[in-house]
This record gives sequence, structure tokens and C-alpha cells, in this order.
Amino acid sequence: MRNIYTAHEAKMGRVVFGRLHPGADLIGGLLDMCRQKGIRYGYIPAIIGSLAKASFIYAVPDSQAMLNVSYSQPVEIQGPLEFIGGQGIIGVSGSGSAMIHFHGVVSDKDRKVHSGHFIEGGNPILATMEVVIQELNQIRLVKSLDNETGFPLFKSYGEEDQEY
Repeated sequence: MRNIYTAHEAKMGRVVFGRLHPGADLIGGLLDMCRQKGIRYGYIPAIIGSLAKASFIYAVPDSQAMLNVSYSQPVEIQGPLEFIGGQGIIGVSGSGSAMIHFHGVVSDKDRKVHSGHFIEGGNPILATMEVVIQELNQIRLVKSLDNETGFPLFKSYGEEDQEY
């Protein structure tokens, strides 16, 4: 029988509350906050605020892709936008650079809702972005190409795993 999941236990580390200021980029600011606080692996369980504009991608049908799905071209929504909420996984790339896989939901001036996978460099904070970050210890989260799906995905490694 095919293994249907991979899982590793982690220990909860510090909880950090932070605020991104007007003009900061959402993803770049979160990465910088993690670097400054020494958080290498973790997750974002709560984040709310506002954006001047939003840039994200989302899943679209693609008959040429492994799972018949790929990501759209980046979509840009002009603000002001209410950032209703989001969550993310914090880890590293195979080369060790910090990465965040982040999904969120915004509403525009007409209360129309938009959502997707937010991308770095295109999401400037309008008034504030308040975030809670939960550090994870005794685990490694490494993003690399997944041969089964064709997508770059986070893979978890416990302390007992020597290689990744």
C-alpha cells in the first residue's frame, strides 16, 4: 500500500507578535522579521491588517502539468484592501535561504473577496499588518521540487534525519 502521508513531530518554540509598518512588503517584511528574531522554522497562525495592493497567484487548469494544474500568472489587485487573514509555513530552500509559503484573503472597496498564494515584492502594507509567528524546534522544513506533484513543496525532516 502506498504511504499517504509524511509527518514529523516538532516542539513549540517562542511565540512572536509583530507589526509590519506602512510601505513594507508583506512577504519581505515577514522574512525579515523571522531573520531578526532568529526563527528558521515555524508557521503563521494569525495575521490581519491592510494592503495598498495585493499580488498573488492561484491554481489554474493546465493539461500539460503533472496534476493537470499549475499556477496562474501573478494577479494584482489595487487597494485599499482589507487583509482578512492568512497563514503560512516558514522554512528554507534547499540552498538554505529563508522562505515562506503564504496564502491569504483580502477584500476590496466593494467587499469583493480575493485570495491566493501571495508573492514577494508586490504587497505593500497600507496601515498595518499584525502577525503572530509560532517557532517550531526539533524539525527542519525544506522546500524542494516534489517529484510526485511537480511543485516545489515543503518537506519535513526530524532530528533523526541526517540528510535532506
